[in-house]
Amino acid sequence: MLLKPYEREERMSPAQLGRTLARSRREAGLTQAEVAARMGTDQASVSRIEGGRAYPSGAVIERFARAVGQQIPLVFGEPGPISRDARRRRVEAALGPDPFNPWDRDPAPAEVKSLLADGLTRERFERARPARSGR
Repeated sequence: MLLKPYEREERMSPAQLGRTLARSRREAGLTQAEVAARMGTDQASVSRIEGGRAYPSGAVIERFARAVGQQIPLVFGEPGPISRDARRRRVEAALGPDPFNPWDRDPAPAEVKSLLADGLTRERFERARPARSGR
């Protein structure tokens, strides 16, 4: 079935849906194989859904929710613009309050090239690092 352009924009992407389902499964403390057994399918099918390589029907999502024993919230539509402060709070919640320095983790040569092309030198990050107090 071909979708009209406006219908394509309104659909949650398979990757977004897969991440939501995988998060629900992990929160339930279950493996893909355990969820598959509870759904009456195989682990490969659950993997394809969670990996965004398959777009499950509503009935399959319902079976998944029952298998993990919890509701699965699905949000459709485009989110509004996010403010710079809200973005900063999200990043800090995920990475912690310390500034992120990509040089701390020994980047691969391709990543080094990309960082340098963007002017993100090791020295720039070292200058921006707050002074550590003596402990």
